[in-house]
Amino acid sequence: MKQLITFLAIIAWGFSAWAQFTLEGQIRPRVEYRDGFRMMPTEDSSPAAQVNQRTRLSLFYRSDNRISTRVSLQDTRLWGENITMDDTPTFSVYEAWAALHPNENITIIAGRQELKYDTQRLLSFNDWALTGRSHDALVFQYISETGSRLHLGTSFNQSQNRLFETHYELNNYKTLNYIWFNTQLTESLKSSFHLIADGYENPDDRDEFYMRYTWASYQVWDAASNLELRFYPAYQHGKTAWGSDISAFYAMLEAATSFGDGINNTLGVELFSGMDQVDPGDTFTAFSDLYGLGYARQGHMNYFINFPGDTQNAGLINPYLKNSYRLSDATTVSADLHLFFLQNDYPDPVTGEAIDTFLGAEIDLHVVYRFNAFTQILFGYSMLFGSDSMEAIRGGDSDEWAHWAFAMIRMSPTFLSQ
Repeated sequence: MKQLITFLAIIAWGFSAWAQFTLEGQIRPRVEYRDGFRMMPTEDSSPAAQVNQRTRLSLFYRSDNRISTRVSLQDTRLWGENITMDDTPTFSVYEAWAALHPNENITIIAGRQELKYDTQRLLSFNDWALTGRSHDALVFQYISETGSRLHLGTSFNQSQNRLFETHYELNNYKTLNYIWFNTQLTESLKSSFHLIADGYENPDDRDEFYMRYTWASYQVWDAASNLELRFYPAYQHGKTAWGSDISAFYAMLEAATSFGDGINNTLGVELFSGMDQVDPGDTFTAFSDLYGLGYARQGHMNYFINFPGDTQNAGLINPYLKNSYRLSDATTVSADLHLFFLQNDYPDPVTGEAIDTFLGAEIDLHVVYRFNAFTQILFGYSMLFGSDSMEAIRGGDSDEWAHWAFAMIRMSPTFLSQ
């Protein structure tokens, strides 16, 4: 690693006269105590503890305002996952893209890159996850003179180098295509419109290929000097990977306020449509959150991060209240409350009757301390109060105390900047 940094420093010195060159890093160790994370504990289960770490080295280069590129190498691991003298290679490429800038309004990006839009509900780089998420894609970006933005993206995946056919065996989309448009409709109303079309091969018959379409609109209204209203409806149709018709919907409604110096409150609700699992029909009505953000939207304990699977296709209604307070320039504390309800019926495994829709409640406490300009220290503690219905959906024992804690250092230094 020392030799690599030295080599890049020489390149940066050589290019500094006519180009922008930045070498950044990220070191992010996180220790976790798990006794109810993702699944409620049982009387016989024991808590788990682990330390995971993500390390990134990222190079950004820009020349003459017409060409730019970014390459990020990444190592992700659990401490102790490899023995001390193991020679198993662990580095992967997280980002590797090249961008052309024909003029100041147009950018064309090709390669492995992060995709993130609006609340990151449907497309996100999912930074909390150890690996993060990036996509191999071609993206066209246009920004108008008035500030409106239009993005067009497309991706086509193969699992191996082929001479014939295009079968794709991995559990991933074969193609991903999207249009995103963002504009300031009025002085107080900002709007985004999104269409995402992703396609999968049928895992049971790879000669069959199906497309799914998701339409979404994100509206942000500055209703008053300290009040912002947000509305995010979405509708999904097309086919599942197995060929079933889809008709599903999603909606998010939030009211965010700010009072005094650093006091912020958000009251909101998210709704994911689900299928009636007691009396299912022929149409698949469970909404998928595609490739969006899981952590924190439905609580820090990650009970509901993959839709529709984490609710057994029954959907979810999640009212929440989020509160944050800046204690000082360096310290921010937050406390969130989430309530969880099934959106549709799910059968009791014994009686076959629909279970109660109330799943439980979660409380998340969070502290962020800014040690310096590029270093943060984070602490979190969460508690889940699950019901018998949560047992049926996510497993575990609702009579047991479910809680989780973490501490994390997030250091993102800039080693070189020319």
